[in-house]
Parts: sequence; C-alpha cells; structure tokens
Amino acid sequence: MISARMRTLATALSGLACMAGFHGVSMAADEPPVTWAPAQSSVVNPSRNIALDAWESYKGKLTKQSVDQHLDDPVLKGAIDIHAHFGPDSYSRGWDALEIAKMAKARGMRGLVLKNHWSESASTAYLVRKYADVPGLEVFGGLALNATVGGINPQAVRYFVDVEGGNAKVVWMPSHDSEKEVTYLKEKRPYVIVSRNGVLLPEVLEVLDLIAQHKLTLATGHVSPAEMLQIVSEAKKRGIDRIILTHTGLGPMYTDPTIEQLQQAVGMGAYAEVVAGRDAQDEPHHRPGGLHHIGRCGADRHVEPSRHAGACRTRAARGGLQRGRSQPHVQGQSGEGAGPARLVGGEERRIALKVHK
Repeated sequence: MISARMRTLATALSGLACMAGFHGVSMAADEPPVTWAPAQSSVVNPSRNIALDAWESYKGKLTKQSVDQHLDDPVLKGAIDIHAHFGPDSYSRGWDALEIAKMAKARGMRGLVLKNHWSESASTAYLVRKYADVPGLEVFGGLALNATVGGINPQAVRYFVDVEGGNAKVVWMPSHDSEKEVTYLKEKRPYVIVSRNGVLLPEVLEVLDLIAQHKLTLATGHVSPAEMLQIVSEAKKRGIDRIILTHTGLGPMYTDPTIEQLQQAVGMGAYAEVVAGRDAQDEPHHRPGGLHHIGRCGADRHVEPSRHAGACRTRAARGGLQRGRSQPHVQGQSGEGAGPARLVGGEERRIALKVHK
C-alpha cells in the first residue's frame, strides 16, 4: 500500500507538472534543463588591493593641457584613426570626444574609433555623431575587456553591440588590467586573465564567437605574445578577418612579441598596429623605434597606423599621425587615401601608410 505521505508527494508533483504545462514551459526530453553553477571568474583579485586600479598612477601627472599644433598632411585625407583616447576619463585627457572629432573633420579624416580602457564607447560615438557637427565623419566605439566591465565578459560584448546607433566596432582583449601588464609592473591590484594553464578560457572563445557573429573587429590588447598567437589562431578558425595586434613593439609592459612571433601572427592575417606619434617619443615603458621593429617582419601590407594619443601632453590630435608619417620607416601617399578602413568594416580605397622592409 502507498502511504499517505507518498500519495501527497505524488499529488504535489502532478500539480507542478500541470502548472509547468499551463505556463508553456517545455518538458521535452530532448531539451536539456538549465543548470546553475558557480563559474571561475577571469578577474583575479589580490587579498589586499594595494594599488587600487590602473588609473591611479596617472592621476595628477598628465595635467598639462595639450596644444593643437594644426599639423596637416595629405596622408590624413580619408584616414581612420583606430585608437583614439578621449575625455572625460578617470584621469586628464587632452581633449574630449567632441573636440577630437572636430579636429579630425577639419583635417579631412574619414573616421575615428574612440577608446576608453574602462567602459564601452559606442554610446559616446552616438553622441559625437549627433552633436559634434561633423557631418560625414565616421565615429565608432570600442570595448576593452578590463576588470571594470567584468573582464572577459560576453554579456558586456552583447550590451556593447546593442547600444543605440549601431556604432560598436572594436573589442579589445584586456589592456591596462591584463595579467601581462600588472605582473610586469609588480602591482597589487585586480587583473584579467585570458588563459589558464596555457589554454584560453571558455569565455574568450565565447567572446570570439560574438565578434564573429556581429562582424566586429578584434584587437589583442596587452596580453602575452603566446596568448596573442593563441587568440589570433582561434579568431581565424571562427572566420574573424579583422584582427589588430595592439601596438606591438611599444614596450615590455605591453604585448612584446619577437620578430618571429610577429611574422607568425601577420602570416595568419592579423594587422600590426603602429603608434605613429609615439614612434618619435621616448616615454616610460615605451620603446622608440616601433616602426623599425615591425618593419623587420617584412609585412608592409599588414601594418596599420594609429595615433594612440589622448592623454594630456601627448601629440595633438591627428598631429601624431602626421609626425609618424615623417619617420624614416614610413612613406606617406598623397591623394584620396583611406587608413585602415578594412579594419572597421568599411570599403578599402587605398593604404595611406606603409612600412618599408
């Protein structure tokens, strides 16, 4: 005989099944149930956060206002800056996003990719297009997968894509919060990992899937050279053909590949970013001669210039590209040129800068 307790339990389960059917919950056997499990985070936190965050070291140091030197050159006509920092930020920047856009428009540039290390900038790109009075200038946003957005966070990428305006364009792997940079600087603060025991995290692969699905551009950030190669390889498997190797050759705190590693990456179809304005400067943690370093890899068709300025006291907006053009390893081509349009999904008209072998 079935006990009263068993009959009560059976009745309750039957009622729950009916309620599930009433509310449209599928009970099909071929659909696996949704389960919940704690996941290991890509953000690694120290027991004591002594350094607090990456921007603390910049506060109060770069406060001298930059000056627009009004440099101009035919090489800027139709060019796109793929790495433009802007204000407001957590420390002083030379110009805000609207001012940078106005300067770019005045020099005949085709577009900008706005970059903030700590938050998405697709929303800023929308506001610039709407209020900066720069008709025809193509302004895009970026997303750097640092600790402030949850590290390697597919949800952050999904939000970035859906921001009104459709201006999402470049996703950077961790930059100032990368494990590579934080450990090099010996700082005690949260950092973001992209691999564990030599294997890329599942979240990295999911982010790459989203980049491929939404036809975004991948930038490798400040990861280690080995991780850079792993990321490029997995990206190519997913059909991602717009891949930027973030300012390689700029210094040891960033991705600092050997010539052989750089050749391997560009051999897979990635493009090495040259920080044109910085190549003539000698700043802490920055290695001068980045163009020479990249030129030695023999990949003149896989090099793209960016300005990578925006902090106070750095080259004037667009002036960095003009100064970079004047370096001995760079040849400017006048006429109707386009910078790295192919890296932001635009029509490629012409390569505006190239590196001599």
